[in-house]
Amino acid sequence: MRTERQSTPYSRSASRLTLALLLLLGGGCTPAASHHDYTEPEGPAALTVWLIPGSGLEPLIEEYQLRHPELDIQVQISTYTQLPVKLQTALATGSSSPDIASIDIGYLDRFKQFPEHFYNLYDYGAAGLRDRYLGWKWQEAQSGGVLFGLPTDIGPYALVYRPDIFAGAGLPGTAAEVAKQLGTWDSFLETGRIIREHTGKAFINNLEDLYIAILRQSPLQYYSPDGELLVERSPQVKAAWDIAIRANELQLSAHTAIDTQKWGTELLTGDFAVMLCPAWMIGHIKSNAPTASGMWRMTQIPGSSANRGGSVLTLPRSGSHPEASYALVSWLTAPEQQLAVFEAQGNFPSTPEIYGSPEIREQRDPYFGNAPAGQVYAESAQRIKPTYYGPQHLIIEENMLQHLTRAELGELNPAEAWSLAVQKAKELDASYR
Repeated sequence: MRTERQSTPYSRSASRLTLALLLLLGGGCTPAASHHDYTEPEGPAALTVWLIPGSGLEPLIEEYQLRHPELDIQVQISTYTQLPVKLQTALATGSSSPDIASIDIGYLDRFKQFPEHFYNLYDYGAAGLRDRYLGWKWQEAQSGGVLFGLPTDIGPYALVYRPDIFAGAGLPGTAAEVAKQLGTWDSFLETGRIIREHTGKAFINNLEDLYIAILRQSPLQYYSPDGELLVERSPQVKAAWDIAIRANELQLSAHTAIDTQKWGTELLTGDFAVMLCPAWMIGHIKSNAPTASGMWRMTQIPGSSANRGGSVLTLPRSGSHPEASYALVSWLTAPEQQLAVFEAQGNFPSTPEIYGSPEIREQRDPYFGNAPAGQVYAESAQRIKPTYYGPQHLIIEENMLQHLTRAELGELNPAEAWSLAVQKAKELDASYR
């Protein structure tokens, strides 16, 4: 197995063929009588796998390669945004595309419009694997009788918080007490107001993460399942927007984006009190602020549960070896392998049968004061409802966040920002149709 950072495919079988040709053309080293009858033996079947960084699947693919010498598995890494663009271009133009492609859940509905470009995994026996996975995740991976991919990780939410800031505002600080204190989004805002008033500190890191967490609690977001744009009349979109704007009016935001130097510093210094934290963000927190270990705690988010992120492994029809590809994705997404990825780098599994395993049930994270992180995320994952995202979900969302940020920075008043965001969403949707 070889991992490539660019998209120039090459295989061991090709290299062997090149060597054979060189030997044949090289002169007197090879007896002429043998040339006529020589047949190049078939090499391993080449499988190309497209992944995004952080999937945690590369070591597993290396292990699978060792077990299956009849395969030549080539991994190509593209960024979160590049991979779907590359795949869409490849499918549209008929150019080379992978045997296996990881598609983020936010992009999947775009590809569901073109089922003719994907193998239906039900045709390869995937129905028998249904009980492996969370029901909502399985439902999101299928449409119209087509199963587009097998689920990998998910992004259930937890809330992480600084107990010292809560104590400074005279508020209780245990996980159970904080969950009760922040049981609704109204009480969330009120708690933030109290903390701002008594400590002078911000409550949240930014409005974008607040808006997304609230929106992700709804089964319908920017689109209905029949493709109708819902932005203007969706109660959940407007509720997420209004709560974020209210947080801004109360001066609860630190205006700090994740994965920035400022964010890492403020995680340590406690410039904000809480973060709405999907499972994959835990690794980002630790790498950006390693010396803040022990300063943060963990509990459930207000309201219902929610998911942000996660992928499925699909089989584009351009692939030449669907049976071998299906066998690989089935193995990669099995509970045992998902548990291995969780242990290695924290990607949360979509396979609930392992939520009771000691590795998850008994996990205690010292960074979060020995919080039972595995239990918190497992409980969150099992309360999530299936979500319909729609073909232009991420493009529409980026538009909404841009206008929300302009309101946060005072460039637009909230009413104007909302009006412009809705108008632009309609334009983006119309341009796609």
